[in-house]
Amino acid sequence: MKKILLTLFIAFSALLFADNFKPQLHITPSVRQQGFGGFYTTDVDNFYGLYANPAMLGTHKKHSLFPGLGMTVSGPFDQMPDFFKGVSSQDLTNLAELLRKNNGLKFGMNVQPLLSMGHVSGFGFGWGLCTDIFMNASIPNLSRSDINIGAETVLTAGFGFPIIHTDNHLLTVGITAKGFFQMSTLFNEGIISVSSKLQNFDINDIPMYVTAGFGFDAGVYYSMCNCIDFAIVYHDPWSPAWVAKTDISNIKDFHFGSMKTLEPRLSAGIAWRVQTAATRGAITSLKIMADYKNIFTPFKKLGRNPWLELNAGAELVLANIVSFRVGLNELYPACGIGFAFGKFKIDFSMYGKELGLEPGSCPCLNAGLFLGVTY
Repeated sequence: MKKILLTLFIAFSALLFADNFKPQLHITPSVRQQGFGGFYTTDVDNFYGLYANPAMLGTHKKHSLFPGLGMTVSGPFDQMPDFFKGVSSQDLTNLAELLRKNNGLKFGMNVQPLLSMGHVSGFGFGWGLCTDIFMNASIPNLSRSDINIGAETVLTAGFGFPIIHTDNHLLTVGITAKGFFQMSTLFNEGIISVSSKLQNFDINDIPMYVTAGFGFDAGVYYSMCNCIDFAIVYHDPWSPAWVAKTDISNIKDFHFGSMKTLEPRLSAGIAWRVQTAATRGAITSLKIMADYKNIFTPFKKLGRNPWLELNAGAELVLANIVSFRVGLNELYPACGIGFAFGKFKIDFSMYGKELGLEPGSCPCLNAGLFLGVTY
């Protein structure tokens, strides 16, 4: 009888977690896009436009991504050495003072290993495989932490086509479907307890959360005289996901809980392509963009400040070799630089991000680096 009650309790706990868990994807803008403020619905002239706006498939331009290595690190970089030194030595006094002085610490890391690739054809079809390893940590004090570590794979495929295609006007539409699978673990104990658990690693003590689902994005893109661009994208109008809780030793024996859905977003943007014909030898392109990431935000009773959804940025490319990028991401500055050696690209970015609900409430510095082949 005790075994039956224990089994029912464990099953109920798993379902309770699934009911409270809010699934989300960890796909981040490319390091290039981070340099001028993130995803833009009008940034359709590169492979990553597949994720920003499915209508880019209707432009019938070829783009490819071969396996590349990308990494983004976030947090107070100047505090990290002292924090990890305090954790390794279990110096509670200095750790407590460090957390108090900074009102808690938040760290993050997102790595795209050599497992991301894709291709956009010249006839409207495109696909992409994106694999991410992520870590997010929020440590308000010594007795509590929220540390999420995991990996996810997202397979995206879609089709787009032009409705109007003349010398001065281009109107395209597109839709993408995606399937995703995510495995992660979550720690809520004090940071010293988490450190000890990781040092004395026991696979049976590691809880595992499995998320699987699918979704859709749809977009429209309009370019006038190859100078002024407009776009609108509906992300995840209906994207169901299922969550299950298990442990690594019994990863095969789990059951998904009730269905959840990813939060839908409606994005819109405008861009100005500065004509550079007179300086063709020096300036390859100059594009200025602005986007509003979620038009639904101002209509929510509780949520982020609507100003945090506004992004703006510019990219200047010189001789198809060096790219300079600046922007504004969630009211914080962003900048980046890129080098192109044929099809091999090196990109670096730094940008701010707001982790709280109001501007300036919880700023976070981010830095990204990408090495790979795109064209």
